[in-house]
Amino acid sequence: MSDQRPVELLFLWHHHQPDYRSPREGRALLPWVRLHATKDYLDMALHLERHPGVHATFNFVPSLLDQLDAAAAGAPDALFDLLARPVDSLTAEEREQVTARCAVAPRHAFDRWPRYRALTLRIARSRGAGINGPTSDEVLAVECWFLLAWLDPMLFGEPEAERALATGGDFLEEHRDGLLALCRRLVARVVPAYRALSERGQVELSESAYYHPILPLLVDLRAARRARPELALPTEPFAAPEDAARQVERAFRRHAQAFGRPPAGMWPAEGSVSPEVAEIAARAGARWLATDEGVLWNSLPPGARRREAVYRPWRYATPAGDVTLFFRDRELSDRIGFVYHHWDTGEAVADFLGRVRRIGREWTGGGVPLVSVILDGENCWENYPGDGSSFLEELYAALEAAPDIRTRTPAEVLAAGAPAETLPELHSGSWIDADFHIWIGHPEKNRAWDLLARARRALVEAGRGPEGSPAAWEALFAAEGSDWFWWFGDDHYTADKAVFDRIFREHLQGVYEHAGLPVPPWLQVAVARFAGRPDVVTQPLGLVRATLDGRPTHFYEWYAAGRHQLGAGGGSMHRGAGLGRDLYFGFDLERFCLRLDFAANAPPGGTYDLLLEFLAPRAARVTVRGLEPGERPVLRPAAAGEEPVPGARCVIGTVLELGIPFASLGLTAGDSVDLLVQLMQDGAPVESLPAADLVRFVVPDERYETAMWSA
Repeated sequence: MSDQRPVELLFLWHHHQPDYRSPREGRALLPWVRLHATKDYLDMALHLERHPGVHATFNFVPSLLDQLDAAAAGAPDALFDLLARPVDSLTAEEREQVTARCAVAPRHAFDRWPRYRALTLRIARSRGAGINGPTSDEVLAVECWFLLAWLDPMLFGEPEAERALATGGDFLEEHRDGLLALCRRLVARVVPAYRALSERGQVELSESAYYHPILPLLVDLRAARRARPELALPTEPFAAPEDAARQVERAFRRHAQAFGRPPAGMWPAEGSVSPEVAEIAARAGARWLATDEGVLWNSLPPGARRREAVYRPWRYATPAGDVTLFFRDRELSDRIGFVYHHWDTGEAVADFLGRVRRIGREWTGGGVPLVSVILDGENCWENYPGDGSSFLEELYAALEAAPDIRTRTPAEVLAAGAPAETLPELHSGSWIDADFHIWIGHPEKNRAWDLLARARRALVEAGRGPEGSPAAWEALFAAEGSDWFWWFGDDHYTADKAVFDRIFREHLQGVYEHAGLPVPPWLQVAVARFAGRPDVVTQPLGLVRATLDGRPTHFYEWYAAGRHQLGAGGGSMHRGAGLGRDLYFGFDLERFCLRLDFAANAPPGGTYDLLLEFLAPRAARVTVRGLEPGERPVLRPAAAGEEPVPGARCVIGTVLELGIPFASLGLTAGDSVDLLVQLMQDGAPVESLPAADLVRFVVPDERYETAMWSA
C-alpha cells in the first residue's frame, strides 16, 4: 500500500419521514416514524457509538423531531392505538386494517421467522378467497411478529423482545403489550442518543428546512425551468422567498432546542439548491450545504467537468456571505443504498473501501481528496440481511482500522482550513436528475401547487400575517413540504396515496379555518386522480347540440356528451341520498355545456345553488342561483358582488341545462380544463358531482369532430 494516498471520507446519513399526523384528527395516520425509530434511527446511533474512531454526520428534519417527541409522549397513532386494544374488541374492519398493515415488514424478517411468513400468507389467502378471517390468536401473533420485525436485531436483547422471542411464536397479549411499551421507550432514546454523540464530538448534526420543502420552488416556481425550460408550470404563480427563509430559520431554532446548539450546515430537502437558497442558508447562519454531484456538473463549464472536481469542497459567494458546498459521490452513495444488499457483507465492504482507495490513488490535485457519501439513513436497510447490522459493523470496523482513510464531518473539514475552490455559478437542481421534475410539472403536482398558491394568497389578501395568524401559517408551512408533491403524479407508487392527498388538503383547509376564512369547496376533492372510479362512464365522443330548455329534447341532443353516473346518494356530504343522478358535460365549438339530472326527477328548490369552480388552466367561478324551475341567473364574482356571465344561459325543468361561452371563461382551443361541480345550500357544499373526482375535458378546435370521427 506504499503508493496509496490518504483519503478523507464524509458520511452524511439523512433522517426524514413525512409528517403523518392528520391536523383534523390529531393523530398519526401512518406508523412509519415509530417503526423507523426502532428499526433504524436508534441503532444507527448505537452502531456508530461502538466505533468511536469513525465520525459521521446525521441530518434531521425538524418535523421528524416533532413526531419523535410526540410518539415518545404517547401521542395518538391510528395503527398503534388498534394494536394496544384487546384483539377480541376489534371489529371485523379493524381486524382487516391491523392484519393488512402488519403484513408489511422488511424482507429479512420473513426470512428470519418462517412462522411469520406463513401466517401472513395464510391471512392473505383467506382474505382473497372470502373465507373466514383469522382467529384472535392469529391476529395477536401477526401483531407481535410485526413489532419484532420492525425492531433492529441489535435490540433483540431488550427484556420485552427476549420474552416475546422465547415463545417461538405462541404469543400472549402481555407479550404484545410489552413490545408496545418497548417501542415507546426506544423512541424516547433516539434524540438523546444523537445529542450524546454530538457532545462527545463523534457526530455532526445538521438540518433540513422545517417541513422538508423544496426550497428553490418555494422561492419561485419558475426556478424549475432553469434546468427544464419546457416543463409545464402550475397555473397560479408562486414565489415566497420569505417562506423559504422562515422554514430555514425555524429549523435552526428547533435544532438548537433538540441538540443544544444550532447546526453548522444543511442537507436541503432532496439536495435541492439554487443561488437564492444558498443566500437564504448563509443568512440563517449555515456555513455549508450538501447536494449531488449532478448539480456540480451543471454548475461547471464543460471543460472543467473532471471527475476529481467532486472530491473537494467548493466555496460559493452569496450577498449574505460565503457557503461551502459538498457534492455527493453518486455511485458510492447508491451502492450502499441500492446495490450492496445483494452482496456478501465482506465482499461489499471490501468493494466500498477499494473504490475509496482508488480515488486516492488516482488523485492528481493538491491536498487530500474528500469523498462525500450521502444517502437516506433509514429506508435502504430493509433489503439487507439483518437490517444492515453486519454491513455497518464490518464497514465501521474496517474504517476504524484503516490508516489511509480518515472519516470527517463537514465542520471538521472547515475547521482544518481545507482549501476550497470558488464555484462561479450554482445550478438550480436536486439530487434527482439535477432538476425538480419529481415535484412539479405533472398535472397532479401542478394542481397541488395551485391549491397551495391560492391558500397563501388568501392569507395575504386578508391581511393575516404570520404574527397575527400563526396557526394558519403553520398549516401553510406544513403544506409546503416536499412529500405531498413526491407522491402526486406517476413517478412513485404507494398504496397510501389517498392518505397523503387527504393530509395535504387538511393542512390547506386549516389555513383558511385558522384565519377565519371560508374554506373553498375545491379542497374537498382529491388532488390525485385514482383509477377505476365506478361513477365515470364516458368521456365526450363529439360535439354536443343542446337545446337549453330544461328537458331532454331529443335522443341525440346529449348523445356525444361525457357522462358521470352519480347514483342515488354516492356523492352526498351531509345526507344519505344524493340530489344528482347523472351529470352530462360537453361542448360545441363556442361554449361549454352541462346537464344535471336530478335524483328526484325535479330540482331541489330555491335554497340550493349550483357552483362551477374552474381550477385549470385558470381559476374562474360560476354560480347558478336558486335551483327551481325556470330560467336561472348565471353569475360570476365582481367588484360589487356578482354580475351575469356574458352569453351564459341556464334553464331548469325536469333537468338542469347550462351553456357558457368559452370566451366568458377565458378558455381557448386546446386548454385542458379541470372543473369542480358542487351543489350548495346556504353557502355550504352539500354534494360534489361526481363525489371524488373533477370534470375534465379539453376545449375543442374546428378539427375536433373530424378527429373524433377518425378515431
